[in-house]
Amino acid sequence: MTSADGDITGVHLAHAKGEPALEALERAISDVQSLLPYLRAEIAVPALEHARGNAPGEGDRLPCEALITDEDLLEFVIRDSGERLGTDDLVVAASLFVQNYAYRIITLAVACLTTSGVIPDSSAKSMTFTMKGGRPAIVGYLSPPSVLLAPRGSEPAVAMSDPECAREAISWIIAGAYRNHLAQIVAATRAQIRVGRRLLLGNVAASSAVAFRTMEGCLGPWVQPLGETFFRMCPSELDGLGSFLSLERGDRHGWYWERTNCCLYDRLPGKVRCADCSRIPSAERRHAYWDSLEPS
Repeated sequence: MTSADGDITGVHLAHAKGEPALEALERAISDVQSLLPYLRAEIAVPALEHARGNAPGEGDRLPCEALITDEDLLEFVIRDSGERLGTDDLVVAASLFVQNYAYRIITLAVACLTTSGVIPDSSAKSMTFTMKGGRPAIVGYLSPPSVLLAPRGSEPAVAMSDPECAREAISWIIAGAYRNHLAQIVAATRAQIRVGRRLLLGNVAASSAVAFRTMEGCLGPWVQPLGETFFRMCPSELDGLGSFLSLERGDRHGWYWERTNCCLYDRLPGKVRCADCSRIPSAERRHAYWDSLEPS
């Protein structure tokens, strides 16, 4: 259910703030990192005081909102990211920054939901990010955090089997992580760098799909309907940028995302293409998917 100001209010899920939210989020992050140690997150830590015009250093914890409000910071982060990844092409750098950034923001939200039934506020004003090696490496949730909680005592798989509860959870993720964060990052990037909107949105869509696929791989097929619900409910600008593909061979199951545009990763040194790259012929991609389902 959506309030007049666009916030999501709980029907099946409980809204928590302050100490209960902090405890729930700490538990969720611990659960996530036990499964996926590379998904690093910090809780209730302050961002570096960012002064406009100052270039941040490697490893500085920065407010996500500053990327939207400070065009110089955004361009510096994108340019520096590109140089560390091996490109001076700002279009390539912008594309890959948005893709990597979106993956961190969306995957932490989806991972917290599916492991612990906790959905953090992922809006830009509530988060921080830390760059390392040209990529967003750590995200943070500012204090006091705000979260939605699945019904007390129920496992996430059970809670999310209720379609209305699942829709409510996905609505919270879309409102925070997409509308009040990633959509604004895309708009700010395009205001600063001449890069295609569909390219950046395709990266957001692909990163969102991989977030659900990551957790489906960890937790099982019950996550798949959540990913499909996300794309049914997401804003129309994400339509037509890719689709899920399910394949089965014997007792092995594969769930893939086939995107409709290229993220430009193959323009980095090494010229490697992603497995779901739209530039790989469909038959070749499908053959690789079937091969992945062969017993090892």
